[in-house]
Amino acid sequence: MSETRTSRTIEPVSREIVVDCDPERAFDVFTADMTSWWPAEHHIGSTPIAEIVIEPHPGGRWYTRHEDGTETNTGFVVRWDRPDRFSVTWQVGADWAYHPDLVTTIDVRFTEESPGRTRVALQHRDLENFGDQAEQMKNVFEAPDAWTRTLSSYTAAIGAH
Repeated sequence: MSETRTSRTIEPVSREIVVDCDPERAFDVFTADMTSWWPAEHHIGSTPIAEIVIEPHPGGRWYTRHEDGTETNTGFVVRWDRPDRFSVTWQVGADWAYHPDLVTTIDVRFTEESPGRTRVALQHRDLENFGDQAEQMKNVFEAPDAWTRTLSSYTAAIGAH
């Protein structure tokens, strides 16, 4: 991989939304039904997404199964505290390929705001691990068509379930 770790810390990308459901449902749609809401063009495989899988335990894989039967890795589960929080690694480089030696972290928390309403807070951190591409990748993840759009798709899926 061409990225080299930078010594300075890059601020995480943080996004929050509120969805109309309890934390258990918010957690389950986010993790077990990601295929229904993840933007179809946001994948690294050579064919469209058939299924996105997050194995529900620390050490579990986060991967995509494609229509041609191939699989592409995204990362691994670091933390699994249903329904409050989970963390996964994002090991996709600036070249949009999986790199086992690149580790950034996505942490998602689900907090009940009131009965039937849950705040979902996503933070993508450790961006300095992109090395020379750290600022570029931070800009990519902050763009409206990245985490903001992805969470909008998730919100729409909550309403459709």
